[in-house]
Amino acid sequence: MNLSLTFALFLLLSLHSCTTMGGRAQRRQRQAEERLRPYIGRVEPEKLCELLKCHSPVGSWCQVVQENGVLIPKCVCPQSCPRQRAPVCSVLGKTYGNECLLHKEACRKRRRTGLAHIGPCLVPKAKCTEEELGQFPYRLMDWFLLLSRMGESYTPGAPPQSCLSHTQRTQLAQQRFTLLDKNKDGKLSHRDLRKLRYKRMPLEHCATPFFQSCDRNRNRKVTLREWTSCLVDRSEAWFYHFMC
Repeated sequence: MNLSLTFALFLLLSLHSCTTMGGRAQRRQRQAEERLRPYIGRVEPEKLCELLKCHSPVGSWCQVVQENGVLIPKCVCPQSCPRQRAPVCSVLGKTYGNECLLHKEACRKRRRTGLAHIGPCLVPKAKCTEEELGQFPYRLMDWFLLLSRMGESYTPGAPPQSCLSHTQRTQLAQQRFTLLDKNKDGKLSHRDLRKLRYKRMPLEHCATPFFQSCDRNRNRKVTLREWTSCLVDRSEAWFYHFMC
């Protein structure tokens, strides 16, 4: 692959990751496929699959298929899956034998189910350790990004959390707050927080002590200021301490 083609692919990936596309899923899918069309036959189809975001059919994933004698990347719903044992955990907290099985069920139920992480879902522990509590806000922000990729909010082609700026993290936290604040009083109650469905995510046993720590004045309400401070400041503090 020559330098100019590599640079073009880099620009393509950047646009793919940072551009919000509107309209219906079918139109977004056609747009995504059109971006890759000039590179078919010039770049390995497996590499192109890494760039193709699947919007339609719902729940599909990219696979290399043959059309008119040419290998192309295409979003498909798996009809069958290999018996290979490679467990993955979905954003809904369910373990699948491999990623193919995850997408097969997602297509059958016609829903977008994100991949939370490689490996089986973690089994909750009885007690949240101090180390886990420090990691929890970063995990929660990461989970919000996974939900956004399922089309619930934020940017559909959201970059990894490690690439987010402070402003982007704050926007993500604020948008999730707005979604949860059903009565629009500017505060989240314990009833609102239950709608987070955090019981389906890893380290869920740390959720209650974490939100209690966010409630600075102990009035059983979490304000937007308390929310963003807990999520953004503490997630960034954990990341820069342990990852940088």
